[in-house]
Amino acid sequence: MRQFILGVLLGSLLTGAMVWAGDPLGLGRSDKQVEFDYFRERALQLDVENMRKQQQEDRLRNLGKNPC
Repeated sequence: MRQFILGVLLGSLLTGAMVWAGDPLGLGRSDKQVEFDYFRERALQLDVENMRKQQQEDRLRNLGKNPC
């Protein structure tokens, strides 16, 4: 009986270690999801940058200056 319990505990530890090695942050996300999140975040950063640039150009136009 002790060997059975020891085997179950050891098997659980090994399985948990293997699962954690595949997802070290423990977020439960696959590599494709992580990659998608990266590109989505990058697109959001570019959109924000473009909106700021457009706002700056609009402010200059309202002041009667020609943006470069």
